[in-house]
Amino acid sequence: MPVIRALCCLAALLLLASSCSAGTSETQRLDSAQFAAGLQDHEAAAAEPWQTVPLPHDWREGGVPRPGEGRYRLNLDVPAHEAGRHWAVWSARFPLYHRVRLDGHLIADSWDVRNVVSPRTAPLLLHMPPALLRAGSHELEIDERGGQRAGLGTLVVGPEAWVQQQAAAWRRLHIELPRLLNGAAAGTALFAMLLWLLRRQEKLTGLFGLVSLLLALRNFVFLEPALASNSTLGSVGMFAAACTVVLLYAHFCLVVAGGASRASGAVFLGIGAVCAVLCFWALGSPDETHRIRVLAYPLLMLPGAVGTMALFQHASRQPLRQLWLLAGTGLVLFGSGVHDYLLQTGRMPHTHDYAFVWTAPLLSLAYGLLLGRRVVGALREAETGRQVLERRVAERTASLAEANAAKSRFLASASHDLRQPLVSIGLLVGLLRQQITAPAQQRLVARVDDGLDAMESLLRGLLDLSRLEAAHTPVRPHSVALRPLLAALLAQEHAAADRKGLRLRLHAPANPVAWVDRVLLEQIVRNLLGNALRYTAAGGVLLTVRRRGDHWRLQVWDTGTGIALERQAQVFEEFVQGDNAHRDRQEGRGLGLAIVRRAAGLLGSSVLLRSVPGRGSCFGIDLPLATDKACAPADDLQLASRASAGGGVTAHRSAQQLQGQWIWLVEDDDAVRDALADSLSTWGAAVTTMRSAAELAAVIAQARQSGRRPALLLTDMRLPGGKDGLAVARQVLDALGPLPILVITGNSAPEDMAALATSGLPVLHKPFRAEALRRALLALLN
Repeated sequence: MPVIRALCCLAALLLLASSCSAGTSETQRLDSAQFAAGLQDHEAAAAEPWQTVPLPHDWREGGVPRPGEGRYRLNLDVPAHEAGRHWAVWSARFPLYHRVRLDGHLIADSWDVRNVVSPRTAPLLLHMPPALLRAGSHELEIDERGGQRAGLGTLVVGPEAWVQQQAAAWRRLHIELPRLLNGAAAGTALFAMLLWLLRRQEKLTGLFGLVSLLLALRNFVFLEPALASNSTLGSVGMFAAACTVVLLYAHFCLVVAGGASRASGAVFLGIGAVCAVLCFWALGSPDETHRIRVLAYPLLMLPGAVGTMALFQHASRQPLRQLWLLAGTGLVLFGSGVHDYLLQTGRMPHTHDYAFVWTAPLLSLAYGLLLGRRVVGALREAETGRQVLERRVAERTASLAEANAAKSRFLASASHDLRQPLVSIGLLVGLLRQQITAPAQQRLVARVDDGLDAMESLLRGLLDLSRLEAAHTPVRPHSVALRPLLAALLAQEHAAADRKGLRLRLHAPANPVAWVDRVLLEQIVRNLLGNALRYTAAGGVLLTVRRRGDHWRLQVWDTGTGIALERQAQVFEEFVQGDNAHRDRQEGRGLGLAIVRRAAGLLGSSVLLRSVPGRGSCFGIDLPLATDKACAPADDLQLASRASAGGGVTAHRSAQQLQGQWIWLVEDDDAVRDALADSLSTWGAAVTTMRSAAELAAVIAQARQSGRRPALLLTDMRLPGGKDGLAVARQVLDALGPLPILVITGNSAPEDMAALATSGLPVLHKPFRAEALRRALLALLN
């Protein structure tokens, strides 16, 4: 911090000054002189009474009239080896208006120099002519024209180099050190003003910065008399700066204390106006500058006293110790101002130093500590706020996670409860279509079938969303040849494109291979193609694959209605559809693009969208290259998944292939179990039904006694008694050995999805139709 650096410099300079001021045997200290008040010619001077006075000497102590004139006589000795050498004389208190003679020879004269500075003493170094310095005793005579601060300090005489060292040591201690302290105060002030510039609400800090900066600059100039007082403009400028600093400081104290009012502002403004008038008067009458200061400074003490008193009263009502430090600093500053005023008006010995240049930096120190406490407090509050925010974010994240889990549980439970009757209805509708031959009744069954299709489509979409939102959804990337996969998906959509008169094309390189999960990619492409065909009335749909650096860019282009820019982010949300305000189920359910976005996220990619309303849209996704990996075929679980969607096993099998097959069916829902049993019996299978794992155990025991084995186990995932379909499968496998098993489920809970995916067992998701069930069974039996 600037204050700490200044204190370090103070200690170093004090040591340096003490070492330099120790003196040297080469110099002489003249600490007494002959003094006579008034000036006489040399003939009459011998008759005048002279008195011996100690140095430093102050006229006010001897009753010498001020302003006035006087003369000092001093004796000095020049050793023989120093005769004719360069000597100098220096004093920290030498009259500004003087005549200096060495053995009657005039060597310095500032008697008639007109200056706005009142007659006083100041540091002075005089060079003595070598030609006059013979070996032996010499008389040094100093005439002084003195004012209220008249007198003479101790003189140091000797070789010029040694005297200059003494003068430099005094300057370091009395000039450079306070200037350094005031420079540090100016740095603190600039920091405060910078803070105010960055945060305009910090008006108090900005006011402090302005007061402290003006005070430091005023002291900085004051410590160099040649800059401050050797011109009328400089002297008046110092007076104006003092007035401004005092008034701003008083206003600062009142603002801190909360006592600033219009009345105090008006009083300070009036005092400022009087000081401004005095400044203009001083510019017109340079000789009156000192008298103007003598009259104006008591007037300026009034606002300083009021501000300091208000600061003390405010500190007494506050628990902050830094406020007491600030108030104490104000009192010290006020006392320093009174001291300097008494010194300037000659009511104190001229040998005293001005105190204000030393005490003014304390204001910056005090407020700097207060400001530092605020900064530390703000940082602590920010850290606390960050921790509170992190805790709230964690709580909110946990709450959102719990809400999301609750939503998934609700969706899973609701979809499961809806799927159960749909399975029964679907199977029964299938049986009904086989038994009814009347055209009118077939049309009624077809209408029921259409409604069932709509509900199954909605539930399938909800299932896909639930599965993709699962925290443990497995992603199994492997090398996938894109062209045959995309060609197969296009073939499945050709019937829908032909019904609308649309062209469906594929444009891809000869053998693009991507490193991707095949099931997720199929889901993405199938939904994008279905969405494109749904919203395209004329033209066609183009599926393309292009190389883009280290990945393949797969895109679906259409010539449909397009999507406005402001709606492009919304189309990826659930149940959001463009141009389907009436929720026409022929236009879909608004789940396809939501599924695409989640599936793309699982693949570590994002969905690209470009669209122009009225001209069409382009959806795309980037897939990593896999040119150095062999393509792997789909596993049994993927085949079963595609079979559950109706597109995996395409070869037709006759119902007679299930004739005589013994199938075990474990299902706790009576309606679903009866519908499944009726369907299996219609296909010629022998069915043994069970409600739970306990009933299954009894059937297993009978089978082991008879030595018969079932051809296939068909089990539901959710069963009563604390066991699920996976436990039932292990129970059968442990008892009878390897056996084809098909799990049917209406669950979409993440943990159930993860468990099924990990098991590797074929799965058929509810709702499903009789045809899908038959294809899945045939795939397992063959």
